Amino acid sequence: MLEAIKQSSDVKPRFMKDELRDKEGVHLFVMVHGFQGNHNDLRGMRNQIALQHPKSLFLLSTSNEEKTEDAISDMGERLAKEVKKFVIEFCPGASLGKLSFVGFSLGGLIARAAFPHLEHLATKFYTFISLSSPHLGYMYNSNKLFETGMWFIRKWNKSKSLTQLSMQDGQSVEQSCLFKMSSW
Repeated sequence: MLEAIKQSSDVKPRFMKDELRDKEGVHLFVMVHGFQGNHNDLRGMRNQIALQHPKSLFLLSTSNEEKTEDAISDMGERLAKEVKKFVIEFCPGASLGKLSFVGFSLGGLIARAAFPHLEHLATKFYTFISLSSPHLGYMYNSNKLFETGMWFIRKWNKSKSLTQLSMQDGQSVEQSCLFKMSSW
């Protein structure tokens, strides 16, 4: 058990490609960090999943590190490219059996924004776990201190993602990014 945690602590997977292949294919877990996060934020969760699924692969996403102020759709596209590259490199041919996503906070929305770009892998989608993700935004928050802080961060950093989460990125709610994402 300790060896599984030790091996899974590296960013790049270390394994002999053939030892993970079985008749069902490999299970790839994509871990997506939240706002202003990095690939290490979900290491603890990855380690716990690795204990239950020791033959799985893990991609700790780095494609949006230091870019979480961008539009959610742009971050989703970057994540999709990273997943495609990882699958080509570590799951050649038909060796990918299952594809699961774990997203924390904004990471859950980034993963959802990546799904349309991964349609060719849709038959492999297995699980989507979203932890504390603001799928409905935070348009109607009653805490004035929170609202003031978010207004300041949006203006100071010119954050597209926070503007989208507050549903202020369109003329109406129906034109906002989150509303459009609800129809995908």
